[in-house]
Amino acid sequence: MTRIEVEDGVELFVQKWGSGTPIVFVHGWPLSHRMFEYQYIQLPREGIQCIGIDLRGYGQSSKPWSEYDFDMFADDLKNVLDELDLEDVVLAGFSMGGGVVTRYMGRHNGDHVGKVVMIGAASPVLAKKSDFPEGVDEDAFMDLAKGCYEDRAKVSSDFASSMFHSEPSPELKGWLQTMSMESSPQAMADSIEAVGEMDLRSDLEAISVPTLICHSVHDQACPFELTAEKLHEGIENAELVRFEESEHALFYEEREKLNEKLVEFAR
Repeated sequence: MTRIEVEDGVELFVQKWGSGTPIVFVHGWPLSHRMFEYQYIQLPREGIQCIGIDLRGYGQSSKPWSEYDFDMFADDLKNVLDELDLEDVVLAGFSMGGGVVTRYMGRHNGDHVGKVVMIGAASPVLAKKSDFPEGVDEDAFMDLAKGCYEDRAKVSSDFASSMFHSEPSPELKGWLQTMSMESSPQAMADSIEAVGEMDLRSDLEAISVPTLICHSVHDQACPFELTAEKLHEGIENAELVRFEESEHALFYEEREKLNEKLVEFAR
């Protein structure tokens, strides 16, 4: 493990497992790098190095009082990849992390990145816009942000429960809720507002590297037709893989299939 300073007084926690082709994982809201545990324990056996990053405000990274938006997350990611000094990494983002990856590719011209993976990605746009009337009502994101300041434990518990297609164990839900509660309340609230405000459609043009889109058809948090299909349409060199037996938590519910696809794609 290591800590990388991305600005004065702000450090991001980075964990590495294994050696070989590097996959850099960017977690989703409101979790941390630990959500990819069931990738970390398998992929290194297949010659894949796993690098997990806690975004600013989450997990074991610094939690300053600051603005939390996709530009900031993308800039932090650039600083980490610069410091790691790796080339041609596979950059994988889950949910909000998929939005961070999208913004990174547009804002920083895909520096250090050889391939991209979108896993249940919240990208390129979720909330309704004048030219995107099929989107989710923006009030849903504002209500979640408000809930973070009123009963964050309930928001965390409800979100953990909503991620699964089949009923998970109470212990698994508790693990995800605990992970969520490790985040900064401000980061958690501001980040979900940023998800509601985001429109990353113009960034898709910057993604020219091979891209793998893994998404569940049952996903309620990031509906398949609003995100996965739009990514597939907007990214020139993209493959879309449908996951049929999971919801948002495909990283756990269909971990064997996801891991297999990641290994094939990284190689």
